[in-house]
Amino acid sequence: MTPLRALMVEDNEDDSLLVQEALRSAGYDVRAQRVETEADLRHALRDGPWDIVLSDYRLPSFDARGALGVIRNTDLGLPVIVISGTVGEDVAVETLKLGADDYVLKDNMTRLVPAVARALDTARSRRQQNRLEHMKTLILENSLDLICTLDVHGRFLEVSAAAQAILDHEPAELVGTHVGQRVHPDALPSFQHEFQAVLQGQRMRDFECRFLHKSGRVVYLTWSAVLSQDHGVVVAVGRDVTERKQAEQRIRYLATHDGLTDLPNRNLVQDRIQQGIAHARRTGRLLALLFLDLDRFKVINDCYGHPFGDAVLKAAAERLAALVREGDTVARQGGDEFLILLADLRQAADAYVVAQKIVQTLEAPFVVQGREVHLTGSIGVAVFPQDGESADALIGSADVAMYRAKNLGRNTYQFFTREMSEETQRRVSLETGLHDAVAMRQLQLVYQPMVSLDSGRITGCEALLRWHHPELGMVPPAQFIPIAEDSGLIVPIGDWVLRTACTQARAWLDAGLPPVTVAVNLSARQFLQQDVVSWVTDTLRTTGLPPELLELELTESLIAQDVENVIATFGRLRDVGVKLSIDDFGTGYSNLGYLKRFPANTLKIDQAFVRDMLTDPGDATIVLAVISLAHNLAFKVIAEGVETEQHCDFLRQHHCDEVQGYYFSRPMPAAEFEALLRSGRRLP
Repeated sequence: MTPLRALMVEDNEDDSLLVQEALRSAGYDVRAQRVETEADLRHALRDGPWDIVLSDYRLPSFDARGALGVIRNTDLGLPVIVISGTVGEDVAVETLKLGADDYVLKDNMTRLVPAVARALDTARSRRQQNRLEHMKTLILENSLDLICTLDVHGRFLEVSAAAQAILDHEPAELVGTHVGQRVHPDALPSFQHEFQAVLQGQRMRDFECRFLHKSGRVVYLTWSAVLSQDHGVVVAVGRDVTERKQAEQRIRYLATHDGLTDLPNRNLVQDRIQQGIAHARRTGRLLALLFLDLDRFKVINDCYGHPFGDAVLKAAAERLAALVREGDTVARQGGDEFLILLADLRQAADAYVVAQKIVQTLEAPFVVQGREVHLTGSIGVAVFPQDGESADALIGSADVAMYRAKNLGRNTYQFFTREMSEETQRRVSLETGLHDAVAMRQLQLVYQPMVSLDSGRITGCEALLRWHHPELGMVPPAQFIPIAEDSGLIVPIGDWVLRTACTQARAWLDAGLPPVTVAVNLSARQFLQQDVVSWVTDTLRTTGLPPELLELELTESLIAQDVENVIATFGRLRDVGVKLSIDDFGTGYSNLGYLKRFPANTLKIDQAFVRDMLTDPGDATIVLAVISLAHNLAFKVIAEGVETEQHCDFLRQHHCDEVQGYYFSRPMPAAEFEALLRSGRRLP
């Protein structure tokens, strides 16, 4: 039997039982409740659920019209059949208008069962339709996609709420308007073609089209659409893929542009060089390529961190881009290197003008994040066709010329010559050899004595690095030390130097020789790329050398790069007992403000002043001023490059403390220095 939950609005118990019996006879398993008042009806509806309401037309205190009003206000969607005695046709029509599904007379109950079956079917269909409408409303209001229906002419009939987020149009603004008004003009022909195909029965799938946001910007939508033959409308769904398209465009952009500076990258500039070469061949004009390297930029990165360094690179890129013509190209090669492509030149001298302008422009201070930064650049220039006939060849030639500019003191420019290529090959060969020099035992330390002018005794020595190349022989330090600095090899080499010098000094002590201080030079790279205090103290601990027998020498230029950090670091080293000296004093950025705060023991007068002090009054004045300054600050003074007895006498006369130079001794291997110590030799 079919279950049937029936709510009966009936004041006559017998009539209620009669109706139930008729339904049971037709196969319904009836579960009924009878109510007589409006209050009882409301209570019963809350206690439901019910499948149908069977209501008498007229009750003593209630009637079918009131029951229909109560049921309508519940939104339960229950079917209602009015059952009553003989009434007029106008009453039946009125109840149907008020929402009744049917009207059955009590004297014709044969209509009851079919009426109930129809009402139940209608109610099921109505509930299904309501569910579908509710789902449609939920989808239209909450979908992130733009869902719409269009008539066959392309006018909006319904539009989802997503139109507001995607196009900045309220759905009501779009209804009645033509979809073509929202399509980008360039995309309209293809959209119309696809729309006509849908009207002919084809499905539209993932059709990408540019639409217009209310603000005028482009919005990318991918559309799927189908024609509903039954209703004569097109149902379409548009998905916003603008972010994806922008990401794809960004990826394509980054394939040809530098992500930091937005300049063309090496891929794009190589393509433009090839195009420039083709143009130059056709027109007979020249093409110049400038290879720019920012001098000592690594120091900025090491001192202030990479984020600050990136900001400096962006500022430099903006300044460079402002210097060139519209048809020229400024590109970032990588790191702190830039390429400037000058096309359609009449003569090579035109490139001179640009190179000179770049050097001068970079000299003006940069203000980055409130900090003033001074930059210089070294530039190499290569010209097509004489310096190369391909992009790689021109870049290589300009790179070689750039290194020549660096070797000449930086902050300048050089045009490529064939002789430079040979020099670069030698430099590359030296750098390659340096990688293996420590492991192959090609490096050696020699020691130059430092002598007291008061007692004539040896007080210490400076450890100096030498390289015995298996093919080139003895390579001068001036040739390989800059290469070690630029390549970063100075850090592992410097570690070997410190460890070897400390080990040797400890060996002299263990051999019963008088204690002597060993001085070791420290480079900017060594200071900036590691924890100097830990490195030095660990080396002293592993070699067993007392801290007071080690002296670290650093230049003024190193101190000037980060004064506060250097002062703090070397203050900690001095607390450990390590001695500190300022090397080549007077050649760098002499600043009395930091000098009086710097925890140094010694100032070393550069040999450039000592060499000519007997003949050049200016050099003599500098030497005397340094001696006076050092003594006033309680520093010891050592003069380097003392080569004659007259040098020695002049320095002794003016109270210099110690000397170092060929007059007393050249640098010598450890065994010879040990023999010198044992001999007790003194300065005359």
